[in-house]
Amino acid sequence: MRGNALQYISHNPLLTELTGRKEGGVRDETASCSPRTVGMARRTRWPLWAALGVAAATAAFAQGIPARDAIPLWLGLVAASAVALFLLGRRWLRGRPSPRALTLGTLGVAALLRLAALAAPPSLSDDVHRYVWDGALVAQGVDPYAHRPSEVATWSEPPVDPASLSELNSPDYYSVYPPLAQLTFGAAWTLGDALHVPAERLLRGLFSLADLLAIWALMGLLGQLGRPRGWALLYAWNPLVYWEVAAGGHTEALMVPLLLLAVGEALKERPARAGAYLGLAASAKLTALILGPVFLVHLARRLDAKRAAPFALASFGVVAAAFVPFASESLWPHLRESLSLYAERFSFNAPVYYAARDLMGYVEGVTPPVDAALMPWLSAATIGWLLVVALGQDDGQRRFVGSLAAAFVGYLLLSRVIHPWYVLPVLALGVLAGSRGILALSLLLPLSYLRYGPGGSESADVIAAQFVPFVALILADAIRAWLAETKRTPRVAPSAEPAPAPPHVTPARPVGYDGDL
Repeated sequence: MRGNALQYISHNPLLTELTGRKEGGVRDETASCSPRTVGMARRTRWPLWAALGVAAATAAFAQGIPARDAIPLWLGLVAASAVALFLLGRRWLRGRPSPRALTLGTLGVAALLRLAALAAPPSLSDDVHRYVWDGALVAQGVDPYAHRPSEVATWSEPPVDPASLSELNSPDYYSVYPPLAQLTFGAAWTLGDALHVPAERLLRGLFSLADLLAIWALMGLLGQLGRPRGWALLYAWNPLVYWEVAAGGHTEALMVPLLLLAVGEALKERPARAGAYLGLAASAKLTALILGPVFLVHLARRLDAKRAAPFALASFGVVAAAFVPFASESLWPHLRESLSLYAERFSFNAPVYYAARDLMGYVEGVTPPVDAALMPWLSAATIGWLLVVALGQDDGQRRFVGSLAAAFVGYLLLSRVIHPWYVLPVLALGVLAGSRGILALSLLLPLSYLRYGPGGSESADVIAAQFVPFVALILADAIRAWLAETKRTPRVAPSAEPAPAPPHVTPARPVGYDGDL
């Protein structure tokens, strides 16, 4: 199959319905029933006001019972919010907002949704408490990579309140969060101390601001690819995103905007800048580095290997430079120790890992662990997948963003931990690539929090409910892509002499409300 399923936006009925466009980026005039009158203006505005109702409901829930103590109720709110925001977003886009109104409306509602979720205390994840702990160390000149929290708490004059040790999920592990994240943690702690604001809430606020930058970058990339900028709503107004960023607080919020900026520079064929942004993204979340081969192959095919080389130099150079302030003899041993312990100890919501383990006859609490035999195979499969996706590209820009999404999806599926917030960068790339499967996965992953409900164990049925629809939609996209590729490829009778190559024609970008920022 030559085509990549993720690149065929024009054959995506779900996204076409959202934006009211026919194939090829042409506006479907039948999608907008109202004329360009005062009535049309009202139709453009009222969905935004209605979306404020979702934000109000989110804020009301956030200030009530913690989400972890009422998982079914929280899931109901997330599902209702997703349906309401999708319908309101579709209605709003059919009213043809101007480019300026589209940008302001998308970002404005997104900001209010994140502000509403910010009112919630962290409950679905306690990662943010470790962020604050590390931030306190950084702000006071203590190396967070050199000392375990359990060690710091025993000091005669600890820089952090030892009572907060109970809020950490891994107090016996060295920090694994990269330098840009650490500097952000330190800034939040310093500002919180100066303003007398809880550092965890201030940090989640900074994450929310970074996420708004990601939305702005996403809209710009959609326009750059000649796709409707209204598709950004699938990320901007997605309940999973604003709950995980503003209520949960995760470093993916720092990685996503930098990753999107790297994509933009790669599309403009600027290898050094793309590498620098990807290096910064990896300095916020190390998993960004897995996309390096996809970037490098794309740039090498658009330019050549020599001109693409600055990408690799810049990306690794930025990551190395970011660690310089924390350089010590113990830095790498401590990072390696904690990363290996995390990889060996934790598993969550991992369908491929669980299935492979079951096939090997593992029964929890009955048979010996099989990870020593299994994990090398999964690691090899991950590396193989990343190489296949990277090398399977052509030089097309849409194929490039589709390959980025495919690489990240494969990496997650083959890992042993898939928390809901891990999908945030995948969702941003999936919106660019037009993947219905990735969108569905973002809406279904909150079901994994049922583990925190009564019983407290993972269910095979819940895992299947998340990943079976995702796989089905990915396969449907693949079939649709193959059919579209078949229709576009003309059958030419064999000839003794090869036909001359057609002249290169740059396709025109669609013109409309969703063009340039």
